[in-house]
Amino acid sequence: MMGDFCDIFTAAMSSSHPPPFKKAVATRYIMAAAQNPLLERSQQMMECTMQLALSSEDKLVVELSWNVFDAWSANYDHFESFFSIKKISTLLQNVFQNPANVVAMIAKVLERTKSTSNHCYEDLCSTCARNIAGFVEHNPRYDALSKLCVLIHAFPEVLPKDERLSYFCMSLIKSISQFKPPGRPIDVIDYIATVPRVFSPLLVNSWKIGGYNLCHLCLETVFELISAPINEDRTVSLALGAVINIFPGALMESSIEEIAHDTLVSDNTLLNTLRHMINWLAWPNIKIISSWTNYFLDCLDMAERYDLLDRIAMESVPKLVDRLKSRNMRKSNFEVLEFLLKRYQHSEIPFHAILEKVSAIYSSVVTESTAEGKEFLSRFSELLRFLVRLHRRPADSYEPILKLIGTEAVSDDIFESFRALAWMKKRIVQKSCSVLMAKKSFAEKTGLQNDHNTCFLNSVIQAFYMCDNLVEQLLTTKFPRNAVTLTSVQLLFAFLRFSKRSSINCDWFEKEATPSSFIRGNQEDASELFNHLVDLLMEQEKLLPSEHFIFEGFYGSQNCISRCLSCGNEVSRRIPYAELSLHFKNGAALERTTASTSKVSSSKNSDDARCLLLEDMLSHYFEKEQLEGDCRYSCENCQSDQNGEKFVLMSETPKFLRITLNRFTYSDLVSCKIMTEVNIPRTVVLPLQREDDQSIDVFCLFAVIVHCGRNTNSGHYYCIARHPRIFDWTMVTELDVSTLDRNTDFFVDRWLKFDDETISNSSFDELSSRLGRTPYILLYSKVTDGIFSSSETGLCNLEARVPPDVMKEVETDNQKYLMEIESRNRLFSTRDVKPSKSNRWNNDDDDDGGPQPSNKFDEIPRMVY
Repeated sequence: MMGDFCDIFTAAMSSSHPPPFKKAVATRYIMAAAQNPLLERSQQMMECTMQLALSSEDKLVVELSWNVFDAWSANYDHFESFFSIKKISTLLQNVFQNPANVVAMIAKVLERTKSTSNHCYEDLCSTCARNIAGFVEHNPRYDALSKLCVLIHAFPEVLPKDERLSYFCMSLIKSISQFKPPGRPIDVIDYIATVPRVFSPLLVNSWKIGGYNLCHLCLETVFELISAPINEDRTVSLALGAVINIFPGALMESSIEEIAHDTLVSDNTLLNTLRHMINWLAWPNIKIISSWTNYFLDCLDMAERYDLLDRIAMESVPKLVDRLKSRNMRKSNFEVLEFLLKRYQHSEIPFHAILEKVSAIYSSVVTESTAEGKEFLSRFSELLRFLVRLHRRPADSYEPILKLIGTEAVSDDIFESFRALAWMKKRIVQKSCSVLMAKKSFAEKTGLQNDHNTCFLNSVIQAFYMCDNLVEQLLTTKFPRNAVTLTSVQLLFAFLRFSKRSSINCDWFEKEATPSSFIRGNQEDASELFNHLVDLLMEQEKLLPSEHFIFEGFYGSQNCISRCLSCGNEVSRRIPYAELSLHFKNGAALERTTASTSKVSSSKNSDDARCLLLEDMLSHYFEKEQLEGDCRYSCENCQSDQNGEKFVLMSETPKFLRITLNRFTYSDLVSCKIMTEVNIPRTVVLPLQREDDQSIDVFCLFAVIVHCGRNTNSGHYYCIARHPRIFDWTMVTELDVSTLDRNTDFFVDRWLKFDDETISNSSFDELSSRLGRTPYILLYSKVTDGIFSSSETGLCNLEARVPPDVMKEVETDNQKYLMEIESRNRLFSTRDVKPSKSNRWNNDDDDDGGPQPSNKFDEIPRMVY
């Protein structure tokens, strides 16, 4: 009889009877549940309704089954035993026709047990955590996994731990890549809104737990998916592109650079990757992907993979143009289209492929009557005018689009600035004389030449240049003409960023930036130069109406307090500072070099081998100084000299903290350098005192100027630095000072060594003192302000914001450089074909082994800016 009771309900729900009949049956069974049924019947009805809810595709049957299940389970005292660990494991491991219902069932169970039995709830959560990754892998369906994300948000204990978390995140990304959008338009709208809103927070929260390594592993999974060929049987869902926005910009950029320059990665693999990224631009209102796509293309240009750029431009331009009609896709697709057409200038084929589509795009945008549409048409028209002038054809060839954009020609300045962006303009030069062309380093950094002991200047410039946010403001600000040094720094940084040369000569900048006391050709003090340059820039910054980025970037303030120990009277002076000059306390080893003989004699002090901690030197800086004896404090309150003390309190810190280790000193006409090793931390914490408020600021190391040698008048300077780009945002947003230590690192661990013209890989370990190489100037970036570069828009957008007159100088020199390379190539080719008469090519008496290669090419002076 009990079996018949359940069978009747199952038959009724599975029948073809109309909905009212099924609702009536369900109501009768709900009423029966209120009559305290037998334990066995309750178990059977719960099992029956659960199976119906999990297996049925009829939404009404699922809803009614849940209602009956809730009624019968409400009076069931052994609910926890019914949903045993084994049953939950079976639900997650088996394949059901509608896995979304499985998630709904587990949510009901967890909600019920959480309020009735903590022990049972914990066991069920542990069971879910062990099996949930497999469920995600085998059920790549949007409806099921979106409900699962909501469940994890409601019951965070369900999220897997340790190595299972990695498996879960990778499975989730792979499943998202297989999503298929709903069929109904109304469901598609919900799908577009839900995917980034639900899945992105879950992944970010997982990375908070798993850290940088998990985030990197997830990005590797993404690249593995999108590097596979696109075909009908297997394509990566657009939904993955909507989720990909959450990856840290610094991690994305460094990964893109690495992939683009890796010769082991084939062109087909990179082509597949870019195809997927461009496909993602079809997702409405998608952000950041366009900037990363452009950055990827730029990196391929830097890596000289021109055949790949040919293929991607030819096949992508028509696809991007078609999407411009859609208001929700227009912005991101136009950013990539504009980027491609401005750089792909050696052929008119992509441009001509879009001509017949221009009229339809204009008509579509005009009917919208929006400010965004007008701005787009202005930019699109400017691009078309440039392309019309670039690819000159008979007038009637472009007559249809000239009616839309007008006959006004693009200005010479805009035309030349766009021309300088070309990828392929240097193709012939690079392929025909690649041996002769001095290429930029793998990191696309420009070196600085050292013609007369300017390493002190070069190292300061390169360290300054790594202050990303400050440099961005310097590059994009329009300065008045009388701000001569600011303008010079802006031009120099523009050359470091955009020059095609491997190194440049900055003699012109040396005259502008160095103190008058410096003698050309002498080795000077890098710290003195840094102070002079920052002070000079800060003074000229006062000419600007509202900008204060130099002052905020390098200047802080501190309170110098003098206190009388007799009456307790205090005098406080607030003074600005641009550096912390740290002195070595008693016993630091000295290397003495006499000015006349330059003979080195080592100190025998036992402290030679001692390694100081930078934190101890900072503590010494803030120690109270006793004012006693001949140095007693003149107290205004006591009207006499009294014993006192003097100390310093930080009130404001700069965005970029500069610490100088005061290694150089002079005594009895003897130049001395303190050689004691200082152990440098990646992270330092400075206490702040603002009135009655106490707080701290956290700084992370990003640049070090190293001095090699025995005294300040000789030796060599170089810089070891990295970009202050965060690799894990959660370390900052959820900063817990109690967990910080000196080795905590917030920035991407990719160090470079700037040694005049040479730029190479480096590491944090190279900062240890050895063989006379001692860290001298340390630059830390403030983390608690969040001023590090997030790189959300990518470096590739920077050039559009640099003042045109500055970019014009760089572009002019780039064109000059390419002409120099062509000239060298012609000269080299001529000497290969027409050797000089002095070579006896056919002289049988010549026993020197045949004609020797000419050395005259080596005598050609190096072409530099």
